[in-house]
Amino acid sequence: MNAKARLQALEAALRERGVVDVKFFFTNTNVALSTIATDAADALQAVVEGRTRPFAGLNDHHAAA
Repeated sequence: MNAKARLQALEAALRERGVVDVKFFFTNTNVALSTIATDAADALQAVVEGRTRPFAGLNDHHAAA
């Protein structure tokens, strides 16, 4: 299955779980679009399969002035 088809299938699976918004940040590098799509599909596949854990944050809370 190509990356586009994988992304579409993963989008449907995530939508069924109630996910409505997923954001990615890409740096300005010379990477093939197919590589980016495959990497994004791999990350979403991990979410669908439950191979992720919550991120506790960076503890960058600002003190009240």
